[in-house]
Amino acid sequence: MSKIATLLLAVVVIFNCSAQEKKRLQLKKKPQYQEVDFEDMMRRYFLKESAHSLEGIYSVSCVITKTNRVFLSRRERTRIVARQDNYARVAILKDWPGSKRDFIEVSLSYRDAKKYPIMGDFHVLSEGQGFIYNHIEPDASIISFSMLNESPELLEGEFAVMKKKKTITYKLSYLKIYPKSTELVVYEN
Repeated sequence: MSKIATLLLAVVVIFNCSAQEKKRLQLKKKPQYQEVDFEDMMRRYFLKESAHSLEGIYSVSCVITKTNRVFLSRRERTRIVARQDNYARVAILKDWPGSKRDFIEVSLSYRDAKKYPIMGDFHVLSEGQGFIYNHIEPDASIISFSMLNESPELLEGEFAVMKKKKTITYKLSYLKIYPKSTELVVYEN
């Protein structure tokens, strides 16, 4: 009996040592990669020298207003119906050469982390100071905004529609988060 117990004990000890050695070798082989998410990849992309000034990561805000005439008066009354500040993060990227659109807008805050839907496209107007932005709704309808690029950090666009005797105006504001303009003005005496 003692020989069997000694043999069993030796097998258990050898198996245990073998399992520990195997685990140690696996830990040694497993590479420790640094990981980046999609937004980090976008930031690296926008650091390249050839990036267009429109390309970047933006925070989007929206204000919806209703304007109508006051009963028996010439005065107009404007009221804010809805306001959503910083409701989306998007990346604006130059599209493929030869494409019908100049830039695309990709959502960074989509519910599925592995998919990045194209939410709209931009067409450049005169010398890059203006754009036509076609926003694609979930039902595949398209809303066109005229946008002005008055400053390198802010894009603003409006779309208005008449319903009965009311004008409903949608105003989008795109605030550039990354890359920020690096131009500094230094005043010397």
